[in-house]
Amino acid sequence: MKNIFITGSSRGLGLEFTRQYLEKGETVLASCRNPDSAKELQELKHKYPVTLQIFKLDVTKEDERNKIFKEVKMNVSNIDILINNAGIVSGDEKKSSVLGEIYKEDFGKVFLVNSMAPLLMSEKFLPLLEKSDNAKIANITSLTGSIAKRNVGGKYSYASSKAALNMITKILSNDLRDKGITTLAIHPGWIFTDMGGPNAPQQKEEPISMIIDLVERTEISDSGKFLDWQGNELPW
Repeated sequence: MKNIFITGSSRGLGLEFTRQYLEKGETVLASCRNPDSAKELQELKHKYPVTLQIFKLDVTKEDERNKIFKEVKMNVSNIDILINNAGIVSGDEKKSSVLGEIYKEDFGKVFLVNSMAPLLMSEKFLPLLEKSDNAKIANITSLTGSIAKRNVGGKYSYASSKAALNMITKILSNDLRDKGITTLAIHPGWIFTDMGGPNAPQQKEEPISMIIDLVERTEISDSGKFLDWQGNELPW
């Protein structure tokens, strides 16, 4: 049985990661900003009262990161997989930044959530990851963050935050390789969720299942790679 820590677990991809890992019999430490209002997550708690633990966490807040680390440390001896899934499209979570409507506040919030928080979470939980025999960090990124593939305008803050996350993942992999911790940037595809929107061509079940299998089979030699949900390596 593995211990899986997931951020942004109240909906979308994070909720689906939580559901599928629980079905596999793993222990899931699920975190989100407002657990009490996360209806589907609470329903999973009723179904898996022992193997699902839910924590309140805003990944941007240092005091909450510190608090949750202490709480998790009291409940488990190690973390086997850290999935940095929490993310936002723009500063107000409703619209993307476009030329003519660029605000530094938007960039600051998007970078804090999408780029900096995964690094800060990885740093905070490193002592528990180091106690695993085969620890993995999966940073959920996006093809939107590929500079080589970018051929449209718009989404300045979101696209650049994911490009930054890709770089952070690469650097982190260099720091953690000698510790035996595999660090990956994974593009889940364009998925039908609140964040992905109604035009997304994929439902979440299959891509998330494929990512879970992908994370399971990757090795330290894969650390630092930018992969899609099928395991294909993507251009930076």
